[in-house]
Amino acid sequence: MKHGFSHIQWMQIFYAQNMYSDIELIIKNKRYAVHKSILHMASAFFRRLLNDYTRVLDMPTEGIREISVSKAIEFLYKGTIAELQIEQITNIVKLAELWQLDKLKDYCYLFVERIFRDNSQVSQRLEDIDNYFINNFLDITTNIRFLNLSVENVKQLLSSDNLYALSEQQVFKGLSQWVKHDWINRKKDLYSLMKCLRLPFCSVSFLLKEVRALCCESVEECQLLLDAILWHQFPQHRPSLKLMNSDYRNFDKRVLIVGGRSSDTSGLIEMYNPTTNSWTNFFKIDINMRSFSAEIFKNHLIIFGGWQIKEYGLNDQVYSFNLHTKQLTDLAPMNKERCNSKSVIINERIFVIGGLYLNSVDTVEEYNIIENSWKIVASMKKYRHRHASVVYKGKIYVFGGYSDSYSTLSSVEVYDPNANQWTMLRPMKWERYGLTAVVVNDSIYCIGGVYGLFCIGQVEKFDPSSNSWTEVSNMPVKDSGFQAIYHNEKIICFGSTTNTKIQVYDPVQNTWEILSECPNLRDYYIALILERSF
Repeated sequence: MKHGFSHIQWMQIFYAQNMYSDIELIIKNKRYAVHKSILHMASAFFRRLLNDYTRVLDMPTEGIREISVSKAIEFLYKGTIAELQIEQITNIVKLAELWQLDKLKDYCYLFVERIFRDNSQVSQRLEDIDNYFINNFLDITTNIRFLNLSVENVKQLLSSDNLYALSEQQVFKGLSQWVKHDWINRKKDLYSLMKCLRLPFCSVSFLLKEVRALCCESVEECQLLLDAILWHQFPQHRPSLKLMNSDYRNFDKRVLIVGGRSSDTSGLIEMYNPTTNSWTNFFKIDINMRSFSAEIFKNHLIIFGGWQIKEYGLNDQVYSFNLHTKQLTDLAPMNKERCNSKSVIINERIFVIGGLYLNSVDTVEEYNIIENSWKIVASMKKYRHRHASVVYKGKIYVFGGYSDSYSTLSSVEVYDPNANQWTMLRPMKWERYGLTAVVVNDSIYCIGGVYGLFCIGQVEKFDPSSNSWTEVSNMPVKDSGFQAIYHNEKIICFGSTTNTKIQVYDPVQNTWEILSECPNLRDYYIALILERSF
């Protein structure tokens, strides 16, 4: 410990006196002389940029203030920041996200927590600290920082219309973690906290299973739960249900619609706001590919393979597109060229599954995001492309697709990453390719696709726990080659090359509605939920 501490002290002196610096960061035309070894230890982001010949890094920092850069570099050398101000936090965290400095983010979290612990500032509005906890709710609920908040702070968070969460069920799970952390002392506050939730936006099954298990120690809690269930079952009685909060939250999510089959949409990124049902053009990436797969990790859009439009061939290339800076970077290529594959993300690993290489393939590759490296894992039982794939409870499920003999599949299989093994499950009723799949609570919905030569609108619900299928209401407009996401307790399906209609499914009511139109006809595209707004 003393040996390491001594070395770090010398590095601080070298930086302060501009000694032995071997690299320059250029940020908004200002130069910062730093040490390559410090950057290399700081994050995988810098390790990808640095090599033996790197002497200068011209860093894109759109929206980042100069003071944030100085504070971040100070932290890299000292592990602390002198004279940190609350109004600087949000911008420093934005820079930490950009440079993947997780320890700097944690430092900022702790700083904000100390502010909240000060009783003299408990009444301070959350907006006064840049909505920090509101915007990072999903991150803090898994950390001791959230579990140690006061009941007043938790009420402020749960009451906010702008609380950052994917669904009300996630908000309840955060509350549940906080209460259980000190059940003896906190259970008395449960009713007042429950009133801050928007219980009608939890499914009936979730209310009966999760909410009922926590919240039935008092008459008031039971009445809240009963009112939420009545809200679902008897819509005509909703005006009389006064106890609970039934206002919508502004779950400020965005959906990125990426790519498409035509040259006009191959690199086009459009952004859809589900809350306002509005569209904006985000960017057009300079890539010459379609039919790729993609995932979002820490504000980076990572693109895998695809079909090269001009060169007319397959691709094993992997790109990282920074959603903040709009910069495109090459990553380590896959082991196999492929298009029409599917990708899923589990923690810091991305799995690229199946696809087309001359014929359908059964191979699966695993990408380690931190190490920027690939490895081959167990192949599927079936060759398939244009299939659907989702992650549920840490396992990968694939549905349907085209086989190696160009026959349509109804088969389903699941992959366990821990065992590196695929297992066949009960097949769908309908053979189909070009379908989409969406996880909703403890079910997986398989929607649309092509059966034979025609699009179908059939929807099947899969229960992984019982390995069983149930048919539910069909789509009003039959479709294939489209994408869907789950938002605010509903499935939103976007259009394809023959249909621009946005179709919305309510799993609770088992009903569909046509909401509006997409701006473009497109298929072979990707739809991804964006965790932060830009």
